Amino acid sequence: MSDVRPATVDDVDLLARIAAGGFYADPVLAWVLRDDDRRLEQLTSIFTGMVHDMLPDGGVVDLAGDACAAFWRTPDYEHGRMAADRVADVMEEPGSAHDAPAPLSAEELERLGVLGEVMRDHHPHEPHWYLNVVSTLPGHQGRGLGAAALQPVLERCDADGTRAYLESTNPRNRTLYLRQGFVEADELQIPDGPAMLQMWRDPR
Repeated sequence: MSDVRPATVDDVDLLARIAAGGFYADPVLAWVLRDDDRRLEQLTSIFTGMVHDMLPDGGVVDLAGDACAAFWRTPDYEHGRMAADRVADVMEEPGSAHDAPAPLSAEELERLGVLGEVMRDHHPHEPHWYLNVVSTLPGHQGRGLGAAALQPVLERCDADGTRAYLESTNPRNRTLYLRQGFVEADELQIPDGPAMLQMWRDPR
């Protein structure tokens, strides 16, 4: 099994690169960010903001082989911030060039906001571990890294008797989730966009 370790704030660039690379061809994010030539840079900005939002104490991030990352929110996390807010966060960080072009256009920010609203409005209220992101660099997919990265938190779920939840944005990834004990629940339709699938895992 690949080495799995907790990520730290020193891994920000690596985590953003893993998440952006793994989600480049994601159907939902390709709907939000439709310019193939700009999407990787845009995703890197978005995920940089997400990493800063999660670490050191806003969530749990595990790395497998430094090529796959699983981003989790803990059961006591208060959900509600949208992805569009994270884009604003990274642009406002010290050292950011305020006169630099925004990473997303107004239309892209609007679609990102629609996506965030759907996820927020349908997010469950019962205590659970939320798998916000699991991503593997394209050249490392199919090697079991995703399953390895998920194991530390899934083991905690089993030990604590806590459920786990995710929204699947890519049908190609559902086999991974099913193998880890997740089951399909409701479909979430994005207005004028693709659908996502809610999935739940009961503790073993």
